Amino acid sequence: MLTFFYGNLHSLFPKRLLATWSGPLLKAPYSSPPPPLLLDRLLVESLGLPLESAASICEKLGTDGKVPGDVERAGSVLGFLKSCGYDEARLAKLIAKRPSLLLSDVESTLGPQMRFLRESGVSDSVLLSAMAVNPAVFNKSVDSFLGPQIDFLKKYLRSADAFDTAIRRNLWLLTANHRRNLGPNIELLMSEGVSVDDISLLMIRQPRALMLKVDRIASIVESVKRLGFEPGSMKFVKAVRVMSSMNESTWHGKVEFFKSLGWCQEDVVSMFMRYPRFLTVSEDKVRRVVELISREDIVFHPLSLTYSIDKRLRPRHNVIKVLLSEGLLEKDRRIINLFKLSDEVFLQNYVMRHLDLVPHLMDIFRGSVTL
Repeated sequence: MLTFFYGNLHSLFPKRLLATWSGPLLKAPYSSPPPPLLLDRLLVESLGLPLESAASICEKLGTDGKVPGDVERAGSVLGFLKSCGYDEARLAKLIAKRPSLLLSDVESTLGPQMRFLRESGVSDSVLLSAMAVNPAVFNKSVDSFLGPQIDFLKKYLRSADAFDTAIRRNLWLLTANHRRNLGPNIELLMSEGVSVDDISLLMIRQPRALMLKVDRIASIVESVKRLGFEPGSMKFVKAVRVMSSMNESTWHGKVEFFKSLGWCQEDVVSMFMRYPRFLTVSEDKVRRVVELISREDIVFHPLSLTYSIDKRLRPRHNVIKVLLSEGLLEKDRRIINLFKLSDEVFLQNYVMRHLDLVPHLMDIFRGSVTL
């Protein structure tokens, strides 16, 4: 229409007159509306993303970012997440990892899910971590999944602190379908006499053990029983925890390593029976401990492998060495028992007591005098 109108002006007015009045006559009577905000531009302005990154997110969503509904929904999601405590940097990482969150419905899904999880005892800090680490939790229905999942977990995590700690340590507990592995594994362990309290500890300290395939846990339970652990005992649970943390090849590799240092297979089994977690000690640490404690003593007390070398083992080793050389300690005494003592008792009975005869013993204990 405007083209027709201005075309007629050229035919009606002389060129000189038109040139004189072309400014006012050609000026639009109103300002043009701003172009609609595109999704990539929203991400750039809201999160400080480079345009290329924003465009990549739009591509992953399968949208060109021009659909007004998508832009409006994404704006609502970003506003909601910021109100929950997400800063731009964390929010940018979250959206880059799970772009589909942008198309969530705050009113019908995201908001109710957050509200339900908060009311269920999941702290805000855990919720923020869950979004970053396991955002799949916000794809779950409150009625058909999250509700039953929380109810199941609280059967074993009976206190607020236990529940919060378990979820904080393993956010996948919120989305690990309890009907698939979690529930059957717990039933298996409880059928072997494992108590609810021990199941709770297992959920808190090593929940991934409960998420293994059921046949894998069943195999571990049988192996632990064959070794001689009493089903249902605390050591039985600890042995299951350790064995579930490694595959069969890793287990055999650990055994071969200890055999390479001079222990036989029976020694390794004996140590495992006494303290299953000794197999989790690093090889470097084991080599350093062997320099200070005899292999026989370690078999008798494998917990010694976990002691601090600089704060406990070496200072006491040096004191014991001096006391033996001065004839102040019986040579046939089981030395490992001295490493088991509390710091206060060892200092009083084996350092302070002998200062009159060995004045520099305290310096040896503190490491200020080397042997």
